[in-house]
Amino acid sequence: MEVRQFKDIVFKFAKELGFSEYEIYYSNKENLEIRIYEGEVDGYGLSSTGGVSFRGIINEKIGYAYSESLDEAAAEIIVKKAKENAELLENEDKDFIYGEQGEYENVSTYGEDIERLTPSEQINLALMLEKKTKEASNLIEKVDECEVDTSRSEVVIINSKGLDLRSKKTTAIAYVDAVARNVSGMQTGMSIKIRTSIRELNLDEISKEAANDAISKIGSKSIKSGKYKVLISNYMMATILETFQGVFNADNAQKGLSLLQGKEGSTIASDIVTITDNPILEGSPYSTPFDDEGVPTYRKSIVDKGKFITLLHNLKTSNKDNVKTTGNASKASFSSPVMISATNLYIEKGEKTFNSLVGLVGNGLYITNLQGMHSGANAITGDFSLAANGRVIRDGKLGEAVDQITIAGNFFYLLKNIEEVGSDFDFYYSNTASPSVVVTELSIAGL
Repeated sequence: MEVRQFKDIVFKFAKELGFSEYEIYYSNKENLEIRIYEGEVDGYGLSSTGGVSFRGIINEKIGYAYSESLDEAAAEIIVKKAKENAELLENEDKDFIYGEQGEYENVSTYGEDIERLTPSEQINLALMLEKKTKEASNLIEKVDECEVDTSRSEVVIINSKGLDLRSKKTTAIAYVDAVARNVSGMQTGMSIKIRTSIRELNLDEISKEAANDAISKIGSKSIKSGKYKVLISNYMMATILETFQGVFNADNAQKGLSLLQGKEGSTIASDIVTITDNPILEGSPYSTPFDDEGVPTYRKSIVDKGKFITLLHNLKTSNKDNVKTTGNASKASFSSPVMISATNLYIEKGEKTFNSLVGLVGNGLYITNLQGMHSGANAITGDFSLAANGRVIRDGKLGEAVDQITIAGNFFYLLKNIEEVGSDFDFYYSNTASPSVVVTELSIAGL
């Protein structure tokens, strides 16, 4: 059954059962994964997921239910189940069905080339990526992993207050893991990119990045423990931001799980640091004109030149704090409850090139890889202790490779001690991005 047909039936049952306001949220996603090993297809995965959820307000309480099926029987079941759930609800927080009139931005998130791409063409792209990576240097011994994935997704939100929204997205992901070897030993290096269309995946760039990453690690050794000036790569700084993005979540703050509760207007970062959430960013597969409650999205500064401006809100948390929602309601899937998430979260780029940043460090460390983000980082306090590797910076130039070290610090301390912000901004595989940054000092445990 088509989703709007299903909506008519659901809304009929909802009205009959006494719901005053109600909404359906429909999503579906088709994904094709191609993995290559030694010139042959090593994995082929085609999946399709989707379904619909119903939210409704009855007796000033909200009920929720979902179904993978879109038929009359399912429509009746989810409405009745939502009513039962509402009757059991004891949460005093007020929930909302959005019904205001808002203006929605035009956001380009759909690549027509993915719509036209055949499985055989996608296989050829993955084969080409593996071949280019092997040919990137005579030090590349083999390619351990090579994958090209594509997906198409759609979200529809319709409610009893006149909202009727639809958004379509595509993503293209390329990932490669290269193995380099010389007389000094063997190392692996990787590159991963996510874009909205196939044509935006630069296979030459991706293959060279993976090869160079592997080669740069050969012969790596530990260094003496101490405090070092540190250049953190754009990829790793984006990973750090992703790990600690929960501190900007209003729901976490209201539950005492963020140190930023009530800190709006205070300085939490260096004055050269601006952190933005931009749901309408062109070219990002995470962009969207509306959040998962149907609220129009917009670009906003979370941190502006070091000053903390706002937490990220949905309708429930904004009502609780008596502020306007930031349009950051999110659902992990059609079956998930409404939560809060950043959309495109990033540190605004500066003007200095990567080589300029290396020169400005003078003597210190360049961090290219961090491990243990889940076990070695406390998302509430901001403390972290992470295994790392990278390269020495000596006299303003990149030197020998470094591994078997641990980098320790605090996310908020790190933000306040960023001296320089580079221009090498990029999204890799998540909804966070950053340029490379220079940090005044971090503790390194090595020899």
